[in-house]
Amino acid sequence: MKAIQFHTKFTFVPQNKSNGRKTHSFEGESHVRQLNIIGVGSGWGARNMGAADGPKVLLENSPPSFRQFPQSLTYWHHEPLSFHNPGRLPNDRAIAHADHVFEMVSALCLETKESVEQGEIPIVLGGDHSMAIGTWSGIKAALPGQEMGLIWIDAHMDAHTPETSPSLNVHGMPLAALLGQGESRYVNLGVKGPVVKPENLFLVGIRSFEEGEALLLRRLGVRVYSVKEVQERGLVPILHDIRTKLSTHRFGLSIDVDAFDPEEAPGTGTPEALGLRFSDVKEALYGLAQDPAFLALEIAEFNPHKDVNNKTCQLVWDLVSTVTGGLYDKE
Repeated sequence: MKAIQFHTKFTFVPQNKSNGRKTHSFEGESHVRQLNIIGVGSGWGARNMGAADGPKVLLENSPPSFRQFPQSLTYWHHEPLSFHNPGRLPNDRAIAHADHVFEMVSALCLETKESVEQGEIPIVLGGDHSMAIGTWSGIKAALPGQEMGLIWIDAHMDAHTPETSPSLNVHGMPLAALLGQGESRYVNLGVKGPVVKPENLFLVGIRSFEEGEALLLRRLGVRVYSVKEVQERGLVPILHDIRTKLSTHRFGLSIDVDAFDPEEAPGTGTPEALGLRFSDVKEALYGLAQDPAFLALEIAEFNPHKDVNNKTCQLVWDLVSTVTGGLYDKE
């Protein structure tokens, strides 16, 4: 696929949102919540920026069953993109990239906050995983006085601070920011301090990380399920354990497509061998959005320039269908 470069920010809205939507209530909720599909076309947090075009390809190939819902797509390109940044970013480039990321996550924070307040389930499609700072900061801002849980399915820990990052790419830092570590502008986005407490964060499928981020998560006491543990125990009992621990909290799910084996998901900038299989994930995640406690789904790092025979694009929509499975059967 030819690399497409966009030089200005623009928003594409194929369907307008309706007014007068119901406000979501966790306790005693009986109505079916509408999905709100949000495309985040940013690659500024990653070494390979091709994921910026992921949401466009996803929305162009969305299954008919999802076209009834409000959709928005915003590109955050301010100059021609380099589709590969070798080695560590020079400080001036790292600052410029981080500024672009901050603009993106600030806008996304407002969008997800409004979506949750309107009683919707945001489906956030990326785009590199730095967008998670905006996704979950906004959702937490919509829950004043409430704790939030987060299940993070990924090959990587994404828990660096600028001091520990070997690359200075922000897509390796979102979990640290959500835990209240790192740059203050990310830490205090939407809400002051941590978006999620360490005891309410669960990493699943991890198989590649650096010492600095591992030390941070270990110091904070975050539970990490390695891909080896997932393969030994199975994802179904692990997800059951997590939901038991989050039984009193609203929660969300963030999935990086590199959590999957590259054979099933080649379309990502950071593939790691020996990953999860969709068949196992499907069994564990089916119908998760039916849970009244479920807040949002985020899927990151789909890079269409790396995809093979549309495999990863299809996998992303299969994931959305799986998580939302059964939600509208009674309509």
